[in-house]
Amino acid sequence: MKILSEVFERAKNENRAALIGYLPAGFPNRELSARLIDAMVDGGVDIVEVGFPYSDPVMDGPVIQQAAEVSLRNGTSARDVLEIVSNVKVPALVMSYWNPIEKFGTEKFATELSK
Repeated sequence: MKILSEVFERAKNENRAALIGYLPAGFPNRELSARLIDAMVDGGVDIVEVGFPYSDPVMDGPVIQQAAEVSLRNGTSARDVLEIVSNVKVPALVMSYWNPIEKFGTEKFATELSK
C-alpha cells in the first residue's frame, strides 16, 4: 500500500487528482491489452487497474461485461493476468471477483501478484 500512498501524495503535492486507468487483461487480446496499458501510462495514468476477466460479471456495467467476454473468448487465464500486471510500469491493481482467485488458489495468487 505504500506505493499507492506515494502516488496519491505526489498527485496531491502537484495539486491534481491521481489518474487511474482500467482495462480487462486480454482485451481485445493479450498483446494489445499490454500495449494499451503502456499507452495509458504514456498518456499520464498514475495507477492501472487490470481487470481479471470473469464469466459472470454481474456488478460491472455492459461495456466491462462485453470486454470480459471478449477476453475470455480469447482464452485469457490467471497466468495471463499476472503476466500483464508484471509488465505495468506504474503501480497496478488487479480488479476481480473472488471466484477466479479462489480457483487459482488464494495464497498462490497473492504470492505471484506480490512478485
